Amino acid sequence: MGPLWDRAKTTLCLCAVALAQAPLPYQPTYRSQALQALQALYAMEFDRAERLFDRLDSLFGPYAGTSYLRALAYSWRIELDPSTTWFDSFWEKELKRTDSLLRCCTAHPLETYFIGFGQKALEVRRLYVRGEILPSVWKARELLSLLDGIRRYVDKYPEMEFELGLYEYYIDYFSNNYPIMRPILYFFPKGDQNSGLARLERCARDSLNYTQYEAAYFLGYIYLYQAKRPAIAVHWLQYLSRLFPSNPLFRRMWAEALYELKQYEEAQKVIKEWIESYEQHCPHPPCYLITRKYPTAEAVHAYGLLGMTLREEKKYTEAQAAFYRMETLLRSLPRFPAPSWARLMREFALLEKRMGNSRAAEARLKLVQARNDVPSYLKGPLSD
Repeated sequence: MGPLWDRAKTTLCLCAVALAQAPLPYQPTYRSQALQALQALYAMEFDRAERLFDRLDSLFGPYAGTSYLRALAYSWRIELDPSTTWFDSFWEKELKRTDSLLRCCTAHPLETYFIGFGQKALEVRRLYVRGEILPSVWKARELLSLLDGIRRYVDKYPEMEFELGLYEYYIDYFSNNYPIMRPILYFFPKGDQNSGLARLERCARDSLNYTQYEAAYFLGYIYLYQAKRPAIAVHWLQYLSRLFPSNPLFRRMWAEALYELKQYEEAQKVIKEWIESYEQHCPHPPCYLITRKYPTAEAVHAYGLLGMTLREEKKYTEAQAAFYRMETLLRSLPRFPAPSWARLMREFALLEKRMGNSRAAEARLKLVQARNDVPSYLKGPLSD
């Protein structure tokens, strides 16, 4: 065949050896289908994502990485529809399965540290989503035993940039903003918010990275709610909303960032389209993600946000109608998270106050103050 064939043959052999030694997530067939499954779950196509996970199981057998991705899918269901606890037991079962597979079959740093750290972080995230801030920080202690490994391999495996970035940002953020947590956080390795955000940005721009969409989401979340830089939040949330237009959380957060920038008309355009789809697909609330893509929990937020934008435009009658619809939907969700309920009720009370309905405003504020599960900082007087 000649020298050219010999060189080609040698190259192919070297590639085959490299693939055989590569951890499973980096093998092309696995990576391709795993990324497709992740795209499906962010697009609210959970059944399709589960079929792709099943296919990964059939092709590669039980694997902690696949189990972790399933757990992530349940975590997203909880985040999209926190008013139901239906997904929690499946989420816990999948995390236990991931942990079991890590204990029995760990053979590579990517499994030990990236997947191990990720599944512990999901436990922390769930507590945080449920409003249990202190328990989430206490649970975060379990990440420390894996942190050295994440730092050791972060330059080799870009997915670990995401986990280290989240750690660096939130340790610093909570230390600076929650004095009650400082005694616990004192024993944690120090973080740096700027370094953490830079790592998240690198992940979000890497199209072959498993963590690209999670990183973009957390950038939007952090810049909107914690760093209070809505102009940057708009960039990431608009990016996610255009990639996954059926995802109500991305769309609603994009509209919230526009609201913070006082771009009320643009915020209404973003949120109204989803509201119209919700009303069409959920004729009898409540609707949950168990059977539908339009959870009533997100509709509550959407109507509340619509009412807020109309209120700031002094379109009080339209704003009141939006808030009344929000309130009606809230009554159908007994498990709606108390802090979110309180914030929305305070926004409605502020509208009543501006309309001169002082008694109605005071009555709503008293409802908030009467609940034991509402944080004290949400029980103070209304400020305009």
